[in-house]
Amino acid sequence: MRTTFLLLTYLFICIFNTEAQKTTHFYLDSVAQANQLELCFSEDMVNLQRTIYPPKDSLPLDDYLKRLAYESHLDIQLKGSNLIVTNPNEQTILVSGRLRDLNSNEPLPFAHILQRDWGTGSITNAEGGFELHVPSVLSGLPLEFSCMGYSDTTIIIPQGDSLNLNIALRPKPYNLNEVLVLPNGNTAEDLVRMACKRIKRNYHRKTAQMDAFYRRTGFRDSTFVQLIEAALLVEDKGIDMPSSTTKIKIREIRKSQNYLVPMDAKYKWAFERTEKYLFGGHRNMFYRAIGNPVRTYKADWWFRPLVDYNTFKYEFEGAMWLDSTKVYKVKYEYDALYPNGKRASEVGDDFFGGYIYINASDYGILKMNRVEEYYGDDKQKQVFRIGNKTLWDNEYSFQQINGKYYLKYIKDLDWSRAKSFIYENPDADDKDKKVKSRQWAEQLLVITNVVTERQQRERIRQKELLDRHENSYETNYPYNPEFWENYSMIKQKPLPGKAIEDLEWEKSLEIQFEENSTANVED
Repeated sequence: MRTTFLLLTYLFICIFNTEAQKTTHFYLDSVAQANQLELCFSEDMVNLQRTIYPPKDSLPLDDYLKRLAYESHLDIQLKGSNLIVTNPNEQTILVSGRLRDLNSNEPLPFAHILQRDWGTGSITNAEGGFELHVPSVLSGLPLEFSCMGYSDTTIIIPQGDSLNLNIALRPKPYNLNEVLVLPNGNTAEDLVRMACKRIKRNYHRKTAQMDAFYRRTGFRDSTFVQLIEAALLVEDKGIDMPSSTTKIKIREIRKSQNYLVPMDAKYKWAFERTEKYLFGGHRNMFYRAIGNPVRTYKADWWFRPLVDYNTFKYEFEGAMWLDSTKVYKVKYEYDALYPNGKRASEVGDDFFGGYIYINASDYGILKMNRVEEYYGDDKQKQVFRIGNKTLWDNEYSFQQINGKYYLKYIKDLDWSRAKSFIYENPDADDKDKKVKSRQWAEQLLVITNVVTERQQRERIRQKELLDRHENSYETNYPYNPEFWENYSMIKQKPLPGKAIEDLEWEKSLEIQFEENSTANVED
């Protein structure tokens, strides 16, 4: 009897201890919140998802942190108001190069790079380049490269730095038999309707937190004239909740000087009034950047290709493969009926539409493009000009985690919030003005980590919450050079050499970042 009692007691203790175990991140985050500390670590170098036995709450803070360090095999130091976590054996391997099409040799921008064992990854930049700093413990493990429409490929992470790799992906041709026959005899519109119908089933409906990297570059023709970069924490309430419930916290931010030629005061006032009407007062660049046509598929009043079947027409363009996933590609085009009885697609050569890439197995939307091509002499449509046509191409990509879809990245063009055109003869009549320079901006938002478990999410305090009506273009924020020196996304997405050369014509970027921070703003 006594033996049975002791055995049951032992089993109860084991079960209790197992249930009490949580991740290293949970305990560190609890310590940081309780002591008003800033938790600092590099996701690429430190694994905080290991489940550990909890230290006793009664321990002094220093002893508690020592116990956490012992259990998690990490180096945990308290410096001022920062709780810094590092890998004691932290050594990295630099892997860099270029990803290209095997046949055409063209670069493959925004292709996926993933190391599955560590659970970390990135994407190639706009020129197909990549630069990753991976922990040396991953030497000998596979690094996967994949891009929609191509067969994926794998390389083995070397023991030392490996630079200037030239990696080619083989295109996966369309399967013509599948192109000719749509599933169950459906039309292209039916595919879009099905994808829209499945949005609430396919996309996450519970709150998720996402770490994100944001970069905004301003241009005057081909010259870089502005740079804004930020590390963000985004809290998305799920597809059932309006996008206005999204929360954003700035972890770190840095800004260069703004060399854009500003618009005249009277036009700026009108622009801001229009912006307030169109975007609900969203002068905050970060809230505007996080929006996408799947997240707001019903709310958008002017761009609704997923639900407005009378205004858009659809064309099936074939099947392709992303890794082992069969994907349907559908082209959509704005085709509203005009009062004169003609459709929009019948008037002129302009194109306003894009492409939808739909997972053939669950009808989840893996990617969407919004494309605008304008021909002719309309100056208001010539900001983004290539040859004799104007091109606006925005891309929204999604990733699947545990059976649900989450945002992966967004890249788009945007107005510069300055003069769109600089004229050679500004005093001439509008019809006689000659454009000397054009100004615009490009935005990139990359989701670097997604946290779905409630106990692992970081609580965003009200005072940390970014105001969606704040003019983030002109507001100054604190600048932390130590953070940017070690931030992995800057190493993976370095600025082109020309950008640095253009922006540093007057003073170094480091000085510009300091001058545009709160440290240099008078009260």
